[in-house]
Amino acid sequence: MNASTIKSRYWAVLEANHQAGTWEALDAAYGNLARAYHSWRHISDLLQAFEDLTKLSARPELIMTAIFWHDVVYQTRDAGQSRRADFLNVRDSAEMFLSYARMNSADAEAVQELIMATTNHLDAKPSRERYPGFSRDLDLFVDLDLSPLALPWKQFASNFEDIRFEFSWIPEDVFNSGQAAFLRNLLAHADKLFRRPETEKMWRAAAVSNIRRCLNNLSMGDVVSSRRLDSSGQGI
Repeated sequence: MNASTIKSRYWAVLEANHQAGTWEALDAAYGNLARAYHSWRHISDLLQAFEDLTKLSARPELIMTAIFWHDVVYQTRDAGQSRRADFLNVRDSAEMFLSYARMNSADAEAVQELIMATTNHLDAKPSRERYPGFSRDLDLFVDLDLSPLALPWKQFASNFEDIRFEFSWIPEDVFNSGQAAFLRNLLAHADKLFRRPETEKMWRAAAVSNIRRCLNNLSMGDVVSSRRLDSSGQGI
């Protein structure tokens, strides 16, 4: 789904809660050619996944807002040309949201907390029940951000390639080692990978299968690629 479709289908209902020029700022970020995974495609994937789950949310408009903003700032390198901590990107995304938001402070703070929850998907907890159902909305939003783990293998592998592109300045063995450590941690906590019973039923088995397959490839020094061929010569 391209940016113009996302704008007409999802952003139109949120636009009034933001300052003029907000869409242009979002498009400049997610349309940046240096991005491959953290782009409009990721936002589109989450919005489409959420479309089928809106009935589970108390404040769907706040979850949609958090989807649009949670990765708006995404820099892989800091000023010293070393890897930038993910926490800093999330923090800056939340701050950028606040600078453009035009909504009451309670709702803005709720969205900010939803965004910040993505700094630690496995252990994020609400600071308080900001509105009735907030903790369940936070769980759903965190689950949505991890939902790409459960995509069909070809798409999972393509996402891995896209993240590799964003970190192309890092040697491949260093990148693979870091990704493997991240995935091993998710696998070690597979029982709480998804928080809501509905999303666990939908996504957990596929996500665990993809993670194991990816780790197996990495352990054998294989390429995690959506274009790699299997023994029959077919792309996988």
